[in-house]
Amino acid sequence: MSSDGLKALRNDLNEYEIRLRKKYGQNFCHDKTIIDKIIVSSSLDRSDWILEIGAGTGCLTTSIAEIVHSVIAVEIDTNLRPLLLRNTEEFKNIRVIFDDVLQLDMRSMNPTKVIGNLPYYCASAIIRQWSNQVPTANAYFMLPDDIVNHLKAKPKTREYTAFSVFAQYAFDTKVLFKVHASSFFPKPNVGSSFVKLSPPEIPRLPVVAEEHFLKVVEGAFMLRRKMLVNSLTEAGFATQDVYSAMSFLGLDKNIRGEELTVEQFKRLAGFIPV
Repeated sequence: MSSDGLKALRNDLNEYEIRLRKKYGQNFCHDKTIIDKIIVSSSLDRSDWILEIGAGTGCLTTSIAEIVHSVIAVEIDTNLRPLLLRNTEEFKNIRVIFDDVLQLDMRSMNPTKVIGNLPYYCASAIIRQWSNQVPTANAYFMLPDDIVNHLKAKPKTREYTAFSVFAQYAFDTKVLFKVHASSFFPKPNVGSSFVKLSPPEIPRLPVVAEEHFLKVVEGAFMLRRKMLVNSLTEAGFATQDVYSAMSFLGLDKNIRGEELTVEQFKRLAGFIPV
């Protein structure tokens, strides 16, 4: 932990009379060692156009700007405006946007990489948005370990959810390094991991087929503890269509959605009429 970094952060927040908002799940990284590791692990170079999600006080923003061509830094908390603008004003290659990134179109920013420290409450939504809008731009996210556990979860485990299936279908996840909770202020209740999300080795389905596949996945987890056929029937699929598809694939009629792999879900969706 960097005590100097923590002291500087607290001084800045006090100077501008900034009170952090719990609803935004704010946990600022003050550890210079971790920030340096983020820079190195993100493989930045002068040709990069970076979209940073959650600029906070600008500590990571300015470190990125020293290396890359340009940075678009998005921050939802307008209370941070005076401090963030002060810390970034000397950098001509930083553009700060005060808005909710979920209300923006990442495609219009044309990033080569996306970087961010994502809070628990919106991490999955932001990851979905990135993967759907700019999937060719590698993402480097600091994520709570709970979210990482969902990204990497295996079937038949508590952490395996519809989001797990989507994540393992839509992109590849690599944990680059772990980060102790003491590197953040306020100190979170769980540890974090810095991860790289990149395009999957197996290409994604065409749009219509993907939409149908995801509807099947969401339906399968709608009633998690019930049998797959009952969950999908409740989700609006014809019971006989589901039984026929399951029979063709050799799936047990009593199987639950949480037991299927991503590949099994893809095949199942392919045999259930749209």
